[in-house]
Amino acid sequence: MSSNGRPAQKAVIYARCSTDESRQDVEVQLAELRRYAQAFGWGYDEVWEYDSGFKGEQPKLQAVLKRIKRKEYDTLLIYSLDRFSRQAPSKVNRLLDELVEQDGVRFISRLEGIDSANELTWNVVRPIFAYFANLFSRNLSEKIKAGIRHQRENGAYRGGRPSKQLDVDRLRTIRLANPKVGWRILTKLYNDGLPDKQQVSFTLLRRVYQKLPLAGGGPPSGFAISPATRGSPLQRPARHLPELAPLRNQVFATRYSASLQ
Repeated sequence: MSSNGRPAQKAVIYARCSTDESRQDVEVQLAELRRYAQAFGWGYDEVWEYDSGFKGEQPKLQAVLKRIKRKEYDTLLIYSLDRFSRQAPSKVNRLLDELVEQDGVRFISRLEGIDSANELTWNVVRPIFAYFANLFSRNLSEKIKAGIRHQRENGAYRGGRPSKQLDVDRLRTIRLANPKVGWRILTKLYNDGLPDKQQVSFTLLRRVYQKLPLAGGGPPSGFAISPATRGSPLQRPARHLPELAPLRNQVFATRYSASLQ
């Protein structure tokens, strides 16, 4: 119960970024939304994910919507409307109306000042921002397709998105020197002094660290994330080039054994 005798509000904070690249981090959104909820004395749960709001399935958001239908939350709090979804405005507006009118949840988008408790922002401002969120993704998609067509016409297109590289030796050295720090601090230590293009997100660093036996033993096959292999066929996963797996494993075993000496 709150100090005035009314039941305490329970909010759910939802944050999303399209990818887990170092230039995008849900923590920026979460920090602002935490301050907002705390300012009103609301209890809250945090949910975040890295997925496309245009073509992605956003499984964690779907789980939140199911919990809202079960009346587990009074308020859905997001940083901006495009973090909620970039899909067709008609679909987004229909979903939001259902959440508010049928499920009885209050919807707040912090950046645009959209609040379902305010008729003006809800009925006038909200549809405009839903349109622009979708327009941005459609324009970006067309730009990417045009770029691919141009590269193909000039014989320069190789397909796919360039993979993010991570220096295993650097990661191991930093982890051994800081065995008790959390993932975000470890990521900051790893990225310190690196150019922007070589910096990684904490989710990528954690994923790689958990798959590599940095405490001892040889590294597993299928990974080529050390700078020694950058720019060579070895940087492609073994599942795509199975004939190179034995050579890749030999390279890793040699480099890893040297790092232990």
